[in-house]
Amino acid sequence: MNSRHDTLPRAFAGLLAGVAVTGFAAQALRHRRVLRGRGDESMFETSKGNILAYRLTEPTAPVSYETPVLVFETAMASTAEYWYWMELNLGLNYPTLVYSRAGYGRSEFHEKEPFTLRSSVLDLEELVRHACGSRPVVIVGHSLGGYLALRAAEQMRDLVRGLCLLDPSHPGELLRSSAQAKGAEHISFNLLLMPLSLRLGLGGLLEVPAWLKNFPADLQGLCLDQYRDWKLWEAAKREWNATQQEFLGYNGELPKISVPTCLVSADRTHLTDKTVRELYSELAAGAPRSEMHVIERTAHDELLFRKEVFHLIGQFGESLEADRAEAGEAS
Repeated sequence: MNSRHDTLPRAFAGLLAGVAVTGFAAQALRHRRVLRGRGDESMFETSKGNILAYRLTEPTAPVSYETPVLVFETAMASTAEYWYWMELNLGLNYPTLVYSRAGYGRSEFHEKEPFTLRSSVLDLEELVRHACGSRPVVIVGHSLGGYLALRAAEQMRDLVRGLCLLDPSHPGELLRSSAQAKGAEHISFNLLLMPLSLRLGLGGLLEVPAWLKNFPADLQGLCLDQYRDWKLWEAAKREWNATQQEFLGYNGELPKISVPTCLVSADRTHLTDKTVRELYSELAAGAPRSEMHVIERTAHDELLFRKEVFHLIGQFGESLEADRAEAGEAS
């Protein structure tokens, strides 16, 4: 009996259908785990309707009400979990506030107006005033989070005592850095495809990222789920579009910095982009007191896991405490 010529195409179509069904089911379970998060987050609704998942943790040793709360602002395509080691180490001596911006992790984006970076700045301000009250804060921002920290410090001059910027974004980088401009094309292409591909159930095809090993074993599953879920990439695409629009229209005026600033960068960032030193020097020059550090043999994302960085932020916090004590004695 002769076999039909369309048997193979039909079998292949059946296989694709099976893969698609399996992918959709896996994606639904993954998305559910992302929305469940770690389970210890508090939830806050902003005036624009966004829901922010956050965690405010007090140090084990009692501290003064004047001890600043370290507020952590993530990079694009990142969640509160990325600050795990920072929170654990610096949280021994300081209160810490970590959260995921609207659309990331357990946080939800419900804003009806067109999204801008100012939206994220206002969300951060509302969260800080809700969670920290009148306590002073130091904002620690990584990458895009560094730029948002600058904007937030200008918005919250009554609360912000200092800034720690880790490889921060500079609003002029897309116009002045050929490396950043080239990288922007790559980011735009990837973000054009990622959200839809992952909604179609293809998240399981994403390779396990090398950075996952930096997290403790009990957190790796959630971080991988977040990485493979469409929600993270949809939020990243929204933020990237707003970032491009703002940075490409940069008029040369930086946010005004009225507090001491500690800027920490990775040496590999300097190696891949020759304009970084100039851009970072401009940011530091705008502060009343600033310090700059370069961490050797370190890449951009690795700054979040290096003990040298924890130590520098702790030292910076101590210097702010010394400034306050000196001002008190003088008065």
